[in-house]
Amino acid sequence: MEAQNEERRGNVEQARALYLQFMELQPQDPRGPNKLGVLQALLGHFDDAEQLFRQSLDLDSKFAPALTNLGNVFLERGNPEEALRYYEEALTYDPNYSSAHHNMAAAMKKLGRIRPMVQHLKDAQRAFRESERESVRKEMTGCMGRGGTTTVFLVAVGLLQIAAFWR
Repeated sequence: MEAQNEERRGNVEQARALYLQFMELQPQDPRGPNKLGVLQALLGHFDDAEQLFRQSLDLDSKFAPALTNLGNVFLERGNPEEALRYYEEALTYDPNYSSAHHNMAAAMKKLGRIRPMVQHLKDAQRAFRESERESVRKEMTGCMGRGGTTTVFLVAVGLLQIAAFWR
């Protein structure tokens, strides 16, 4: 999304305008209100962010990023127990969502639950590595069928497996 690029550059108003434009063009896409909610949360506008995350969930009640971000609002407000509820729900729908695992670990730490915290950090790392491998597989799939690329694909996957071992 171009809006995300503007956000990274610090052009908050331009990013907001682009997120709103995306929401107008794709009113049924939960990513629009979710991304605008993230922007609001980064600005410290947690009430607005919560409303936008709930709007995203009205569009797709199983959208793990919005559930996780709603949990983040509660964590920022000092309510890790309520945050855990949303992280757990996100993981129900997407057990490999690394952000939910990572943020669950942060909530567990605030609650002094060290052993589960460590497990969720490990799960977050595992899920992140798997998503990296999947991204490479998708990119390399586009190369399949062109002469000699099958070998390149298999070597790339093998290197990813070796790299993951050493992380």
